[in-house]
Amino acid sequence: MDFEAPVDAWYVWIGVMIVSIALAGVALSLPSQPPPDATAAANTIDRVTASPQVAEATYDHGGNEIRIDTRRIALRNDGGTDHAAVAFGSLTPLYAIESESKRDALRLMLEGTPPSSVLDMDAYGSVTESDLRDATESAQQNLRERDKSPAWRPSDGELRVRTVELDGEEITLVAV
Repeated sequence: MDFEAPVDAWYVWIGVMIVSIALAGVALSLPSQPPPDATAAANTIDRVTASPQVAEATYDHGGNEIRIDTRRIALRNDGGTDHAAVAFGSLTPLYAIESESKRDALRLMLEGTPPSSVLDMDAYGSVTESDLRDATESAQQNLRERDKSPAWRPSDGELRVRTVELDGEEITLVAV
């Protein structure tokens, strides 16, 4: 019986080792999770915006960071980045409202408190529906005038969207 290996066998082992290391490198470089689905988030926003009644929705997007302007949404996590555009209306991200008191009042409306109840609260003094509508229009204008996309913001993975009627106009509020 011959127990000696052929002379060229060590080449085979080195080749197998190199291929194994390359495959391990590819496997380790793959993301551990899929990228968030920005299209589904945009579809959620569109369903709320296109509704004939005042509507609201939440969407668990799985992103660690989010970027919203008046017409687009971008989500990213360790798995990658995804972008989508909304088809209906113009968005007002709450973070873009400059006045803290108006932002807080709009946040209450986003959470379901009727505008009349929010405006009756002592904390908001003499703020009117017209003032809040003007604040949302100013935030949208500021987002449109920027030369670049808004900054990435941390997100807990949930997107909230609601339409509210302010001074006869429907506004789409978005918060993360």
